[in-house]
Amino acid sequence: MKTLTYFLSLLIYLSFFTSTISAKESVRIGVLAHKNYASTHSMWDLTAEYLNEKIPEYDFQIVPLRFEEFPPYLRDKKIDFVITNSAYYVDLESRYGISRVATLKNRGFNGKVQMEFGGVIFKRTVNRTIDQVEDIKNKKFAAVNEESFGGWIMALRELKEKNINQKDLKTTFYGTHEAVVYAVRDGKAEAGTVRTDTLERMASEGKININDFTVLNQKNYPDFYYQVSTRLYPEWPIATTKHTSSALAERVAVALISMGEESEAARASKSLGWTIPLDYQSIHECLKELGMGPYKHLREDVFLYIFEEYGTYIIIAGIFLLLSFTVTLYIARINSKLNDTQQELETLNSSLEDKIREKTQHLYDKSIKLEEAYLNEKYLRSILRTVADVNQMLITTRSVDELIDKAALCLSTNESLKNAKISVVKEGELILGAAYGAGDIKHITPIDRKAYEHGKNLMITDMCDPSLDDECQNYVDLYAIKGIYALPLKSSSFTEEVIGVLTICTGREGGFSVEEQKMIEELAGDIGFALNSFTQQEQINALHEDRVKSYQNFIDAMVNMIEQRDTYTAGHTVRVAHYAELIAREMELPEKEIQKLVESAKLHDIGKVVTPDSILLKPGKLSKLEYELIKEHARAGYEVLSNVHLYQELADIMIDHHERYDGSGYPEGKKGGEISLLGHIMAVADSFDAMTTNRIYKPRKEIDESLIELNELSGIWYHPAVVNAALRVLPGVNIDTSINQIASSALEEERMSYFFKDRLTKLYNEDYFTMTLNGRARHPKPAKLWIVSLVNFHRYNKAYGWERGNALISEFAEYLSQTFSGYQIFRIWGDRFVIADFEGDIETLLAESPLAKEGVEAKTKEVAQIPDNLEELMHEKI
Repeated sequence: MKTLTYFLSLLIYLSFFTSTISAKESVRIGVLAHKNYASTHSMWDLTAEYLNEKIPEYDFQIVPLRFEEFPPYLRDKKIDFVITNSAYYVDLESRYGISRVATLKNRGFNGKVQMEFGGVIFKRTVNRTIDQVEDIKNKKFAAVNEESFGGWIMALRELKEKNINQKDLKTTFYGTHEAVVYAVRDGKAEAGTVRTDTLERMASEGKININDFTVLNQKNYPDFYYQVSTRLYPEWPIATTKHTSSALAERVAVALISMGEESEAARASKSLGWTIPLDYQSIHECLKELGMGPYKHLREDVFLYIFEEYGTYIIIAGIFLLLSFTVTLYIARINSKLNDTQQELETLNSSLEDKIREKTQHLYDKSIKLEEAYLNEKYLRSILRTVADVNQMLITTRSVDELIDKAALCLSTNESLKNAKISVVKEGELILGAAYGAGDIKHITPIDRKAYEHGKNLMITDMCDPSLDDECQNYVDLYAIKGIYALPLKSSSFTEEVIGVLTICTGREGGFSVEEQKMIEELAGDIGFALNSFTQQEQINALHEDRVKSYQNFIDAMVNMIEQRDTYTAGHTVRVAHYAELIAREMELPEKEIQKLVESAKLHDIGKVVTPDSILLKPGKLSKLEYELIKEHARAGYEVLSNVHLYQELADIMIDHHERYDGSGYPEGKKGGEISLLGHIMAVADSFDAMTTNRIYKPRKEIDESLIELNELSGIWYHPAVVNAALRVLPGVNIDTSINQIASSALEEERMSYFFKDRLTKLYNEDYFTMTLNGRARHPKPAKLWIVSLVNFHRYNKAYGWERGNALISEFAEYLSQTFSGYQIFRIWGDRFVIADFEGDIETLLAESPLAKEGVEAKTKEVAQIPDNLEELMHEKI
């Protein structure tokens, strides 16, 4: 039985999980090892395993690298993705063309998400020589290394604002953040800098006492929970290399963004998963200001740099030139003063008015330009604010339709934009998603279609452009449109596939400025990425729905398998599921629990697949041994279902349906609260159906009788609360009184013959004779009987042996079948037969049987009135 159980479990498992044997392509992820290689593996190996599970056709591997190892690995294409600090990412982006696909959500010290981090400038609390950050100048200073963004570069920017340059510090690099903390603690350095959360984390691990340190230049930011001395910057990104396919990059981004906050991979990396890539412009500004990374050979303020390097010489030279110029000018003026004085007096009056007019006009022109610059800056700020609002919606919306609708509405609310429309591609056709603003054009225009078909941005500032159809031209004239910008939406910059179109109209003269175009183009990229992410999520949801559907199909298949073995059991499982659902709803259980109960009830007798037909299909009372064997079906069903994860909950319910409240049930002998509530409900539903259904060996009870019996056993066999609910809801059910165990088909007739036909003669046996007389058989109860007994058969059997005796009995039975065709014939004892309802000279017919020539006589007795005691009838003397 156990072998069969394991075999069925294996079949169920294989129906859901198939193995694909193929050579997997290796994908290597280079990770910055800011401590050591071992700790890097412990943090990120589970992320690789997570990606292997989500994208099984690739083999993801973690490759720990130090700063100096990244360039050769990128040049030689030895890594496909990069996880590094934000500043180094910007440097590698400029040098090797990597591009971010997601940003790490750091797990905060208090368990909250932190997608930004900063640097901490600190000293020992007992150090009285440093009270503020300016006091660090010319002091011993500890940092991680020259490439560490949080452990050096962030602090350097803040120090520069305090007029402290790198050369003003006695800097020592200690390699790791913890080493910097220990250096300050041990007096090797008077101050130091590490990334935020380092001090709090080391204190929580018992490595330091945080009160031994004081943070300098401390800043406060909303929703940021660590001590910080610098501005905040985006967390570490994961970036794809130039040679990595865009399809793989998209799948990795979707998988990482879908990572659960409490998943093992997230916990190992001390994060809460990943989010869409953040804006790293603040890091560009930092590096540019410091002349580091991609800006190492550029200086934003050349004159300031020259002045810093050669200021003393420039000042001396300037003073010398100024004195020389002054002396020369003075001498020239003295020489020409006499000649020019008269001329100046003559022209002064005539030119004074012109000069005043010219100066006034100059001031007016300058004020106009300043006003225009102010208005332009104000306009760009409003556009930037709108773009930021839309980006926030991309993160917070929960569906594609909501994303499209809110994004279009938000863009249209900007007072400078006349209209905003987002169209999407579905089944190869461009259709309208949402449109808001002046006119609300609710259809696809030629401009939208052209941007979609060519896959390129389309800018129209000439309102007589032939691309404008008559309706668009009327719209342009009516609402004073000065520019139309249509941008194809794509999932990423690496693909040419267009998944939608963003169309924006403006009323500003000259259309869209260059700065405005850049912001809108960046926004279009973000919307395209978000649309693609939602599409990927919908595909994931569809797969989940297929899995649930397969799960339901399996349940239906298992129920069908039970039906094929025993139609009574099949009807029983469906009825038990129905009664159990009624009771559960009466008890106001949650819908999810009710559905689990119904599905478990349908499968509660699945363990009977290991029960032999001779016991399962026996249409009569079971012997003690047979009953013990059939009791095994509860445990067998549990073992079958519990081996499949999806059915574990169903198995836990199903195994309790034969347990009793007082502990007298099986298979575990549980009692009271040890039995699940759903198991109690199924036990009552199962018993109720058994009481109200006809059996061959026992007629059905009426509903009222059954409920009385349930109530009498309440608190003994059944849970009182469940019985009370059953008493309220079951009186109204409809019972199909036609249900019985009588064969209704040739197949069932053949099954019944195993129990009701004599093996030797193929005639009906004693059990069927008893059922027929009791009116519980398929054949009608006979009005009268003929009992036929063989005289001298015992002597014949003794003389010639049992084999010949069996042959004679078989021959006689065949003669009876042919002679009394159409009548019921039973073999009720070894040498005794019964013929039902025969009218005629039976003795004459029997005289011609094969018995006469063998010296065996067939005697008969007519029974015109069948007695109540059938036992006496079968043994009555003839």
